[in-house]
Amino acid sequence: MRVVFALGGSVLMPKEGATKENIASYAETFKKLKDEGHEISVIIGGGNTARQYISIAREFTNDAFCDEIGIMSTRLNSMLLISALGNYAVKNVPTSFKEAETILNLNKIVVMGGTHPAHTTDAVSASLAEFLDADLLVIATNVDGVYTNDPRVDSDAKKLKEMTISELLEITGNCSISAGSSSVVDPLASKIIDRAKLKTIVVKGTPSEIIGSINGNHDGTIILP
Repeated sequence: MRVVFALGGSVLMPKEGATKENIASYAETFKKLKDEGHEISVIIGGGNTARQYISIAREFTNDAFCDEIGIMSTRLNSMLLISALGNYAVKNVPTSFKEAETILNLNKIVVMGGTHPAHTTDAVSASLAEFLDADLLVIATNVDGVYTNDPRVDSDAKKLKEMTISELLEITGNCSISAGSSSVVDPLASKIIDRAKLKTIVVKGTPSEIIGSINGNHDGTIILP
């Protein structure tokens, strides 16, 4: 199976900072999936690293430049995972889908970050999945699925086990696209998922849920194309 993972930066790099153990656990997870015969691409977000830099930079400059800072943060996070993957990856963070496809054709795991300003890594992941004709897009984030509202601020929010892309578009329609913004699935990614008719799963970004997203034993949300 050809799978593209959108791995939240705050999952790989939590607020308390990076640890060898956390990075290694994700590297081993993707190695396991690769050893099972899957073609794996991982797009990593900027997470807390990006948000910290952007919050300061915004005091001096505009969102377009802050986007560039965010992109560099995603690539830095990518290099950390690449370092832990060893021979399963190449020591290069691709900046285009053609580069990513070349790495995949070398039978390696693709690890990359952002590509263009105003495009979140969710949108990059969806675009790459479309470009590669992927069988599945997995959005692994710090929330365990898609809710009717933000569960961090609304105690009545309900998690949806399964939903249509039309329902996702309705939920994400008013989300922000400013630099450093964070939502379970951003509006542009939702539209790309719709356009490409991608089967998509949103899961909590833990190693067990990432593996479960492939074998069907997960507790996330399935988005039907």
